[in-house]
Amino acid sequence: MLNYGKLSSANDLNWYTDDPILTRYAKRYLPPAVLSYLEETFQATGKLVAGPMDRRAVHTDREGQPRLIRYNKKGEEINEVWYNEGYLQTVRDGYGTGVVGLRYDENAPEKVPFLANGILFYLLTETECGFTCPVALTQSVAFVLEKFGTEEQKRTYLTRLASIDPDVMEQGGTFLTEIQGGSDVGATKTVAVAEGDHYLLTGEKWFASNCDAEISITLARVNEKKSTAGLGLFLLPRTLPDGTRNPGISIRRLKDKLGVRAVASGELVLNNAVGYLIGTLDHGFKYMAEALNVSRLDTALGGLAIARRAFLEAAVYTSQREAFGNVVARYPMVQETLANLITEIEAGWAMAAQMISKFDQVHTYNTGTQDDYLLMRILLSLGKTRLSDLGVTAARQSLELHGGNGYIEEYVTPRLLRDAIVNPVWEGTANIQALEVLKTLHRGGAAPFVADLQATLASLEHPALKKLHPQLSAEVARAQELISHVLQQDQRQQTALAKKLADFMYDVYTAVHLAEEAQYDLLNSGDGRRLLAAEQWVKLVFSKDADRGILSGEVLTDEQFEALVAFGTWSV
Repeated sequence: MLNYGKLSSANDLNWYTDDPILTRYAKRYLPPAVLSYLEETFQATGKLVAGPMDRRAVHTDREGQPRLIRYNKKGEEINEVWYNEGYLQTVRDGYGTGVVGLRYDENAPEKVPFLANGILFYLLTETECGFTCPVALTQSVAFVLEKFGTEEQKRTYLTRLASIDPDVMEQGGTFLTEIQGGSDVGATKTVAVAEGDHYLLTGEKWFASNCDAEISITLARVNEKKSTAGLGLFLLPRTLPDGTRNPGISIRRLKDKLGVRAVASGELVLNNAVGYLIGTLDHGFKYMAEALNVSRLDTALGGLAIARRAFLEAAVYTSQREAFGNVVARYPMVQETLANLITEIEAGWAMAAQMISKFDQVHTYNTGTQDDYLLMRILLSLGKTRLSDLGVTAARQSLELHGGNGYIEEYVTPRLLRDAIVNPVWEGTANIQALEVLKTLHRGGAAPFVADLQATLASLEHPALKKLHPQLSAEVARAQELISHVLQQDQRQQTALAKKLADFMYDVYTAVHLAEEAQYDLLNSGDGRRLLAAEQWVKLVFSKDADRGILSGEVLTDEQFEALVAFGTWSV
């Protein structure tokens, strides 16, 4: 059990070994040989992020933000981005963990699933969201080359993206957004013209994060086909094979952002920039969609990681702060907030585990069916939406639990809130994700989604779950009914209902799978704590009493609070 009151700060902990949720999911879902191979890496990263990396993040956010150097002292345009030395060390340390390269580690005892990279990404995001944005983009570019690149492109570029050697490793970028399009990628105006073994790209990218990345991918129009059908995907290196700079890439300016200040987000001007085609000429959007799968997965994990950091900071602060003659964490309303926060994190991990497992089934082990692919797409959109939002609400609640101190930049809570707010926006807003869910349901995704729920529900046979089973059964039946209802409406009505449906699908899916996670614990360790979390989650999302829970009088006991928030054991 964690004793938050005895810590001088959250940084006293190792954020891997002292996170009972993270270590538990690593143990359950990573192959034993892989976990054994990586355990020391996870532990070292847990120490790194809670220590020097977190201290450097403060400086980068406040005084050490990247700056654009357009010209050198001779007046020559160089388009270089300056980073402070602390951030550059974070880059070396961060990529050195293998957060990108582990997927391609040939020394591993077996194929390393994306969950391993995800655990490292989660740990790094708890301390520096501005750094893990470039990490997500680098993972995305590496994944696209892995899946669709030529053997030469893999040898030349993927090996550098995947390297943990700071002298070899290069970062990636995905340049998607244009000013006239935003989420409407089909409005892309950048054009690509063939010239010998390459293409010349001309256009503007309005919001390019990691804009000085050495190895990027971008969409450009290759024919007169409408919307996304006429787009190709191109590899856009800043350094050409002969060692010279790609002359057609110019950074107009860096964006002045609310948060994630460590990452250089800028406006790019492409003027006959040299690009190399990836895959088939007009399949660009299809390939970029797979890159978005990776970045949406990372965005979901990032929101979950911010929520965990926010919870940890609040738990430590309220366990030490005294007001009105008592420790703040002893007051019922504070306990309810903390208990609800950790319950949402538990539900989020139940979703994340399935989301990543499906990704690995489809893209790592290549054992997934078309139904698995459709379910993966649904889970990615549901997870990206709700876990991004969770990061924001958790950061705000943590700030409030700190009182006035939570609004002061000497505490981490303002930075967490500023950094969290970007996650619901980039890689597709909640509206876009709801439309993605709707589109996937139309393509046959409803059947595997409902089948997954029904199969998981049928597996819940432990006697301790008897009380939950009837309500979960009713909610699964309701989900099937609501999906069918929405799909039968006209297009306008479907669009209007899409986000409400997606929210309900998330609630049902997390409730059923959190119950399954609880059953796993009961069967393997006898611990009922996760069952307590599942019961709490069902109350939060499905109990809509007219009296708002006032007449029921259900208040967490001190024992329940300690079990949920401090990770004590719970007997059923």
